[in-house]
Amino acid sequence: MSATTPISEPGRPAPTGAGHSPEGRSVEGAKRVPLREGLFEMPAALDELPRLIGVRCPACGARFATPRVICLQCAHRGLERCALSPTGTVWTFTIVHQQPPGSVMQVPYAIAQVELDDGPIVSAALVETPLDAVRVGLPVEMTLHTVRHDADGNEVVAHAFRARQGAR
Repeated sequence: MSATTPISEPGRPAPTGAGHSPEGRSVEGAKRVPLREGLFEMPAALDELPRLIGVRCPACGARFATPRVICLQCAHRGLERCALSPTGTVWTFTIVHQQPPGSVMQVPYAIAQVELDDGPIVSAALVETPLDAVRVGLPVEMTLHTVRHDADGNEVVAHAFRARQGAR
């Protein structure tokens, strides 16, 4: 999938600001680019969610969010790269009240362990969700969060999760 595709999920407004073309370029020519290559896939279409990249065991089907060579379930060697589910539920969370040095998030904010619908548990910030609505079991979906703009004016984005519509 292209790292320059615009982000807009089903039933959600298109990205705010300059407005993006289907090629991922804003009217002024800027793109959305990942903060770290290879961690997630940008959606190929406006009605898709971004997806984290993980690995899958071809022997037993277990999925893992972190790269590994040996399956933790069956000890098979040779796991395959795969896209993970873009949806899940909050497994546990904390509200951060003190900003760590170098953090791009503004306090207070929530960090959650999200159990993806296909099994792995991943850590990420919760965005676009009121802090008083965050709870264990909250259905969430992956989204992209702008962390800064680079020297070329591109939006640099990181993965995050937000409450699914109607789940708050």
